Amino acid sequence: FGVIARPLFLLRKWTHKYVPNWGWAIVFQTLIINLALLPLRISSMKSALKMQKVQPQMTSIKEKYKKYTMRDPRKQEMNQEIAALMKKEGVSPAGGCLPMLIQMPFLFAYYSMLGSALELRHAPWLWIHDLSAPDPFYLLPIGIIITMLITQKMTPQAGMDPAQQKMMTLMMPLMMGIISFNLAAGLCLYWSEGNLIAIAQQAIMNRTSLGREMREMAAKRARKKDK
Repeated sequence: FGVIARPLFLLRKWTHKYVPNWGWAIVFQTLIINLALLPLRISSMKSALKMQKVQPQMTSIKEKYKKYTMRDPRKQEMNQEIAALMKKEGVSPAGGCLPMLIQMPFLFAYYSMLGSALELRHAPWLWIHDLSAPDPFYLLPIGIIITMLITQKMTPQAGMDPAQQKMMTLMMPLMMGIISFNLAAGLCLYWSEGNLIAIAQQAIMNRTSLGREMREMAAKRARKKDK
């Protein structure tokens, strides 16, 4: 991830000229990175919402061909129907994964950069005395868990089983939060702020007509499951 880590290092040094504290420099740099990625993230979030919208129709198609084995040639017809449906609705199966795929290289690159950034060693920020060491009070890792829970809760999942959705809503943030407990505080600061920005983005998306429709579909599915 050096190809990403090197520009991040240069951006961090440039930011530090105007923001003397390294912690606030990371906050400012995180904002710049997320603003630069905003158009692609909005596009991928729209794609994810559209994917959820057609999920019930895809499930219906799969149910129709469930009786056939994987080797049966008629299974190919199922794939063709699903592909035609996705083409008609303008949906990409990988669209909803892009936000995580975009964020992960930056997380790894930031981790690599912080490990070799001598300036961050013993650099203070608010309650933290060393941004290159883990948060002594674990407030940032806890913040990562909370912000991920909020993001998962805010994201409509109309095509997912409510029980499965509930499990994923809890398990993913807890797993990522536990991983972050031993990471450098500077990385956790970047990660948690990115999650806060994602919450703001999701709140805006949920106010769109597509977002409202997805929440209604998810609520309707949950009511059916309760019955």
